[in-house]
Amino acid sequence: MKALIIILSLILTALANVECSYGQSKSANVTVNIILHPIQTIAVNTSHKDVNLQYLNIEDYEQGVSATLDDHLSVTSTGGFQVNVASNQDNFTQLGSDKSIPVSDVLITAANGSDNDLSPIFDNVLLSTNPESLIRSGTGGMDLKYNVTYDNTAGGSDKYVNMTSEDTESIFTSEVTYTITSK
Repeated sequence: MKALIIILSLILTALANVECSYGQSKSANVTVNIILHPIQTIAVNTSHKDVNLQYLNIEDYEQGVSATLDDHLSVTSTGGFQVNVASNQDNFTQLGSDKSIPVSDVLITAANGSDNDLSPIFDNVLLSTNPESLIRSGTGGMDLKYNVTYDNTAGGSDKYVNMTSEDTESIFTSEVTYTITSK
């Protein structure tokens, strides 16, 4: 009888071990997270690093001049954004001269460039040292191109006639900065 109990115990133990090996988990779970970080970039077209508003003839001095640069700005934003523009100084200055031209003589406007079908809000900005909104959008996009116009018709009506230096061209300079922020 003892032998029978021992044999039954061994059989039951063996069956329990078989059941345990079949009852072990054959899978494991993992959590996968997609983590989206906000990205915002702005760049000026490398071929447009210098914007020249040239007064070449009588008509230019009478009416002022403007220049439109296609695909001047490129914006990438993972959400709504605002592009601001400002000058680094109150006046365009001429190296070695006390003559100056107010930066507010330039009006900056923007429009959608190539392959850009967003519907942002465009603001006309009289240039100043205060950052002002040029482009506002509730949605983002990748590599959004914008055309920009630098309008100096405020220099018309012969306003700059006496600003030249003798027989050479006079160059008045100011740096303009574009910044992007979340909206």
